Amino acid sequence: MIVNALRIGISAKRIGMDRDAIARRLKEARTSADFKSAREAADSLGVAYPTYAAHENGSRGIEVEAAIHYARRFRVSLDWLLTEKGKGPGDNGSASTPESRLRSALLEFGVDAADLGRAVLVIRGFVDDFVEQSEQDPRRDQSAPANRRHAAAPSR
Repeated sequence: MIVNALRIGISAKRIGMDRDAIARRLKEARTSADFKSAREAADSLGVAYPTYAAHENGSRGIEVEAAIHYARRFRVSLDWLLTEKGKGPGDNGSASTPESRLRSALLEFGVDAADLGRAVLVIRGFVDDFVEQSEQDPRRDQSAPANRRHAAAPSR
């Protein structure tokens, strides 16, 4: 239905789609495809930079031909680009990965797309450190009594 509506020239806004959300996903797809800037992506796509930038910042709706072109080049499904359902960056198409959900959340919270990869690596490092520290913490030892004070003193 969405694709048919777009084929006849109805803009994303008129069919009730969130233009800002599409722009956010377009930016996520671009950064996941290793394009450091919108200009670099526009050049590679053969699209005028102002047009691509307007699509990526949400100031202009995306026509179906452009959406298909972007989805193919960035290796995401058209459904994901328009609705966040389907194959997104790094997905196998069945369900979104924790990393893709993290990337989406970081973009929503205002992390610059150019810094997205580094932010994910930093967060992954913190998580790995936390897991490692938790595994080494004696309080996490399942064989230890839950209350060490009672274990140390004999009951009376």
